[in-house]
Order: sequence, then C-alpha cells, then structure tokens
Amino acid sequence: MIRGVEPVGGALLAGASLWLGLLWLGSRVGLSQRRRSVQGAAALLAVGALFVPLGEMPLWQWVFSFCPNPSVPAIAVVGAALWERLRGVPVVRVAEWRLLWGFGAVAGTLLYLHPLLPSSVDPYYFGWRHAPAIWAMAGLALLAFGAGNRAGSVFFVALVAYELRVLESPNAWDYVVDPLFWLWSLGKGAAAGLRVGLRWWRRTRFSRPPFPSAVPGPAAGG
Repeated sequence: MIRGVEPVGGALLAGASLWLGLLWLGSRVGLSQRRRSVQGAAALLAVGALFVPLGEMPLWQWVFSFCPNPSVPAIAVVGAALWERLRGVPVVRVAEWRLLWGFGAVAGTLLYLHPLLPSSVDPYYFGWRHAPAIWAMAGLALLAFGAGNRAGSVFFVALVAYELRVLESPNAWDYVVDPLFWLWSLGKGAAAGLRVGLRWWRRTRFSRPPFPSAVPGPAAGG
C-alpha cells in the first residue's frame, strides 16, 4: 500500500468531479467551456467547494468517508470527461463509455445490493481471494481488448494497481468499482433509458394521424 494515496486521490476525484459539473452547468447557460477564464473560475469554485463544511467535516472528508478507495474506472471516466470538456477533443469512444458505465452499474449492483438478493453467495468474498480476482480482472481486460474496446486498458491498470497494493483495501473489487462510480453508472444508465423511452414515445405519438381516418361510406347514386 502507498500511504496517503486514498485521501489525496479521493480529494482529487471529488475536485475534478465538481470542476466537471461546473463546466457542464456553465455550458447549459451559454458560457464557453473552452475559455481559460471560465475554466479557471470553475476550478477555483471546485477547490473552494471541497472545504465547505457539511456537518462537522468539510466536503472532501465527507466524500472520503463515503468512498475511501476511489477505483481506477472512476478516476479514468472523470479524467477523460474532464479532458474532453477542457480540450474539446474526444478521447473515449461511445462503445468504451458504454462498456465502462455498464460494468459500473452491473458490478456495483451485484456487490452492494447482494444482501437484498435471494442468493446466499457473497460476490464480495471472491475479491479477497487472489487467484479469482486476478483471473477476473485479466479476463475483463482480454475480453474488452478482443472486442477492439480500449476500455480494457482501464481493467489492466486496475490489475497492476491491485498487484502493487496501491490502495489500502486488500479487496480486488475496490480497484474496479466504488460507490460513487456505481451511482454515476446507474445515473448514466437511467438517463440513457429515459432518452430511449422519450424517443419511442415521440415516434409512436407523432407517427399516428391526429384523427382516425374516415371510413368511406357507400357510393351515392348507384
């Protein structure tokens, strides 16, 4: 374990997430997120927000208490999204975003909600066992690479970080998913599902004529 990584990593992840959110909000109100002044102001606001007290703790400590081990995918998606906002250059393809968000939603649900499931198997247990964890992360990376998806590099980095014991947690699953990444993934999935549902509703609504077509009656006159 590298001492001090978790608090610093958690604070950086929280700050980057706030910075990203502020840039997104600015774009919604017409501010250009490419302007250095807008980027700098958003960064200063994000840093200041980290020290806003929530109860007896500043925000960054509250985030650390909720998510003490920021996972590699969480750092990757926030870093990539922030880079795209700042530079305007896409670095992650749509298929790679879908794989990462889908993995976060499924893996987090299985790990964090397994007490609510009827099965007695605890998937978190296998993260404590070195061999299954290594094979699982290596398998994820190889499957992604085999499909031509560069998101496999995220799982490979997680595997290397686990072998180096970068985090305090000895559980391998903490390197590939965390509560914040899980919640983000669920939110992205819900938003995508809502967009699909709205498109389907609009298509079915506007594809029908506003009035039923008139049924022609018998011809007059014979």
